[in-house]
Amino acid sequence: MPLHLTAADLTDELPEGTLTATEVKQLALERNPSLGQALARVRTAEAILRQAYSAWWPEVIATGGYTRNYADIQPDWQPDTTVVKRFYELRGGLELNWLLFDGFARRAETLAARHSAEEARLLEENTRRLLLESVSTAYRQSQLALEQMRIAKRNMLFNRSLEQQASVKYRVGTAPKSEMLNFSVRALQAEHDYIEAERSFTVAIALLAELTGHPAEEPLDRLYPEPVLTEEDVPETLPDESSLLAEALQNRPDLKAIGKAVRAAEYQKNAAKGAWGPVIGLNAGVNYLKQTDILPEQEEVTAYAGIGAEWKLFTGGRRSAVFQEKKAGLFALEEERRSKELAIASSVRQARANLEAAMKSLKLQQEAYLLTQTIRNDIEKLYSSGAASITRLNEAQTDLVKAAGLAASARIQYELAKEKLKLETGTEEIKPRD
Repeated sequence: MPLHLTAADLTDELPEGTLTATEVKQLALERNPSLGQALARVRTAEAILRQAYSAWWPEVIATGGYTRNYADIQPDWQPDTTVVKRFYELRGGLELNWLLFDGFARRAETLAARHSAEEARLLEENTRRLLLESVSTAYRQSQLALEQMRIAKRNMLFNRSLEQQASVKYRVGTAPKSEMLNFSVRALQAEHDYIEAERSFTVAIALLAELTGHPAEEPLDRLYPEPVLTEEDVPETLPDESSLLAEALQNRPDLKAIGKAVRAAEYQKNAAKGAWGPVIGLNAGVNYLKQTDILPEQEEVTAYAGIGAEWKLFTGGRRSAVFQEKKAGLFALEEERRSKELAIASSVRQARANLEAAMKSLKLQQEAYLLTQTIRNDIEKLYSSGAASITRLNEAQTDLVKAAGLAASARIQYELAKEKLKLETGTEEIKPRD
């Protein structure tokens, strides 16, 4: 029977690395492009806030010009006379406008912009939270695939070893050919499992490269994860549900972002009320005018200052419509916040239930794996001595491979569930991007 993998392939080390879960998260936070986009939105909101602050300061406008004029004048007192003049005009001015009062709309708009900027910062933090969730899933999937490769390889080596022993027995006539072929088939099945696990590992590493912004020209082996830590202790209890819900409602950045959006909408509604009040402003300036090539030449400087007021008494219902629009938007955001609170409570309960089930499952699968390994070893000894059939050995080996896979999967599911609960409650440490 031809071997699909050479002896060198069987003894090659698995593609293990040293990258930890903490390190891969930090890589994603430093290089993922989506965080750059979120940070740009934060800077946009901060720029809008500075625009709102500028409304509190006076506006200074400088004007100037130099023109050549052509004048064709017919004086009223001399209808039969036309005077043609060509002259130059130099003018300049400086004007100051300062809004003093606009029905408190300016104050409300500034506060709304401030809360919008805080909302953008919280949304950027929530983007990091969601990114870490994706990174954790891809990282744990790569660890699981690596463990499945290890299990498949051990299974393949085990069956290749028995295949060689059965081949010797077959050649000396103490065992049938079917016994040797049995181990050959099971080794090929293990090889297939190895190839599938290797494919899953490659896909997971490719996804990690995307999430961490890994440069295309750099080798991917830098993203290979460390082996699964199977010796880590599993706690016996979990925090109670009420404390987890309180933490989530206090820490979740997406919920806090909606809260800031609600506050911004409240101030925008208040700003719409300002349209019913008068607008009072200060206006002052100085103008300079000089005309040459005309008799008599003229040069003058004028200065002025004053306070003006404007009060719109009727706008055809536009002010009321704008106010109702802002009011409806505020109501929608309040309902969105209530919906988000319900969704967070549900996700926290689900995450806690998943973690509790993962803890119990891990303990059971680890115990089952140890027992299955003991059984397989005993059956192998009995088979070598002729006291157990090949069918029983096949069953024991199949059970061991299945138990090993379930134990590895349970460990990964436990790690994922633990990180998921931290992210759902907002207690995962999320460092901001520089």
